[in-house]
Amino acid sequence: MKDQVLRLYRTLTGRRRQQLLARFKSAGTFPVAILFYHRVADTHANDWTMSCRDFERQIEWLRANFDIVDLAEAQRRIQAKRCDRPTVALTFDDGYRDNADFAIPLLIQHRLPATYFVSTEFVRHGSAFPHDVQAGQPLSPNTIDQLQCFAGQGIEIGGHTRTHCDLGQVQDTSVAEDEILGGLQQLEDWLGERPRYFAFPFGMPCNMSQLAVNVLTAGGVSGFCSAYGAWNWPGSPGVHLRRIHADPGLERLKNWLTLDPRKLRDDHELPFAESTTASISNQMSVHPTNLDVHQGTEFHAS
Repeated sequence: MKDQVLRLYRTLTGRRRQQLLARFKSAGTFPVAILFYHRVADTHANDWTMSCRDFERQIEWLRANFDIVDLAEAQRRIQAKRCDRPTVALTFDDGYRDNADFAIPLLIQHRLPATYFVSTEFVRHGSAFPHDVQAGQPLSPNTIDQLQCFAGQGIEIGGHTRTHCDLGQVQDTSVAEDEILGGLQQLEDWLGERPRYFAFPFGMPCNMSQLAVNVLTAGGVSGFCSAYGAWNWPGSPGVHLRRIHADPGLERLKNWLTLDPRKLRDDHELPFAESTTASISNQMSVHPTNLDVHQGTEFHAS
């Protein structure tokens, strides 16, 4: 039923989406999508697990409709004030061992880039994440050998703190440095290369802070990711990289990434300083809400 409703909504807003698509294409200002996954597996399903079939279907659709790039290229297109094609980057959070069985091999098979954010203490000790233990379903994290294998085959490894802590609640600079920089150092020790990117655990604005951003800036990261579901607009600073959660199934992903008008605004108040970015209307001389809703056709990016 949910899929049917989403298909109907996508049809009813189809003309608006096509108008936006045409304007973004003409101006070379396609918004950049960054997706995040957690665990891909067919056992012990939970709210942060996607089935192997759903993941494969999503990758097939993304390959057919988007330019799939790594975070560095996504960031370059954002900062260059120009993105002339539908673009998406793929990321994973936490570091689940099951991803080594299907998801990562599938990406490697298709030579698709991804950034894999890891909370290092669970890898080091082989212990389950607290949220899994609390749910009564302890799941195994990746091993150091797996991370080294991923990195050797082109999957970029990023920081996700040492203990998956809520950095929005951390007030002590030394604690923030230990969680952020300590985790980055552990990854550098294991992989021989300093991670360029970091993802905030939980990833909502309340889980971020000026203190944490200051530590990341001093630590020299190229960018940091949130997880509250927003696009990245060409011409924005491109250091804070907003991500959209890849929910199970395919219809919701299609709906978000074919320019759902509800997803085009970012009204979140951030608890840290960020350079003022041009509004959509300034960039495009169009605001989604100014376009009439009529029945339309399916979005085709390719």
